Amino acid sequence: MTSPSDGPAAGTIAPMRRLVLATLLVVGAACTGASGSPEPPSSPPVSPQPTDLPQGLPASFGDAAAPGDVPVAALVPLKAQVTGSWRASTAAGDTIVVAWEMPGGDPFRTDRGIAAWRRFDDGDAPWRPVWGHAYAAGRAPVENVGAQIADVTGDGSQDAVILAETGGSGACGTTSVVDLASTAVVYRSSGCDRTVGPNTDPPGLLVREAVYRPGDAHCCPSRVRETVLVDDGGNWQTASVRTTTP
Repeated sequence: MTSPSDGPAAGTIAPMRRLVLATLLVVGAACTGASGSPEPPSSPPVSPQPTDLPQGLPASFGDAAAPGDVPVAALVPLKAQVTGSWRASTAAGDTIVVAWEMPGGDPFRTDRGIAAWRRFDDGDAPWRPVWGHAYAAGRAPVENVGAQIADVTGDGSQDAVILAETGGSGACGTTSVVDLASTAVVYRSSGCDRTVGPNTDPPGLLVREAVYRPGDAHCCPSRVRETVLVDDGGNWQTASVRTTTP
């Protein structure tokens, strides 16, 4: 008879050996992961392609030309007619803003659009669209789309102040500010009898609007109010207000 002091029975030795071997393999794998065999190098980050661009807008322009040498007709949808283009210098790179309209029988009721293109140096196509907006002809068609380029957010990078004119006796329209570096729309407002444009000192927006008194003809407001707005961390604050006689 085998006493307890004689050691484990022969039938238990093989399972114990397998258990010890499995434990050593697990510990070895953990150590290898911790000490780190080098992981394969990751691919360089690829700039995301915007998914909300106007329909028909080209995906890229392959010539690494300077902004002034890029044919803007190559940056709009097929058959579209360029109605304006503007160059901007941004923290993210050289940018071209281009507006267009689609041909049609009624110039006051046609599809329009605007887009911002940026020059890249990442090995892919040099010029690619990073932002855009389409204005479809419908119940309230846009009669014209224009832009002004200036740093209105005060970060040293130029932005686009875009006006989509809807017409009417009050020169109605919607003004949007696009931060061309981040491609975010940071301001938007609509109205009539007013203009919204860049302000230089301080950098911001100058809103000029008519102030009517009872009896004023629509052509001739009694006063004009000028309000300067500045971007305060994403919130537009009133920097000053002045009312004058036209």
